[in-house]
Amino acid sequence: MHYPSGQWTIWCAESRPFETVVSEWIKVFIAAGYETVVIADNMIGFCMAQKKVQSVFVFYQRLTSEDASCQGGSLLVAVLARELGIDCNLHPTDFDHEKAAIRDTLCFVGDSIVPPGAKSCIPGVDRVALSYFKERW
Repeated sequence: MHYPSGQWTIWCAESRPFETVVSEWIKVFIAAGYETVVIADNMIGFCMAQKKVQSVFVFYQRLTSEDASCQGGSLLVAVLARELGIDCNLHPTDFDHEKAAIRDTLCFVGDSIVPPGAKSCIPGVDRVALSYFKERW
């Protein structure tokens, strides 16, 4: 499928921007002429349910014959896309969760939002079955 610039708006889920290179991708999209909007990751499901999304892209680090190792949160996006009838595409990335500065607590604007003494769980990687994806790039 081809997505010509000037005809498509790209919504980027921020998905822990301190861990990713999403800002570099956004610069590329803008330079290519795409209207680009960054949304909070908790808005993904709402935007998909409201039919504001025609296609999603999930980025993988490793690929097997059965699944893709993707950044944490990708399985949720793939499941929502399937349930809502939205194309879910798989694309490679050089993001490596093992080398990234992933914190051990949930943060907002760099500050921990977990009360002292409580634990938090941040999955670095989701294994997503290839059956969720329409197209692999």
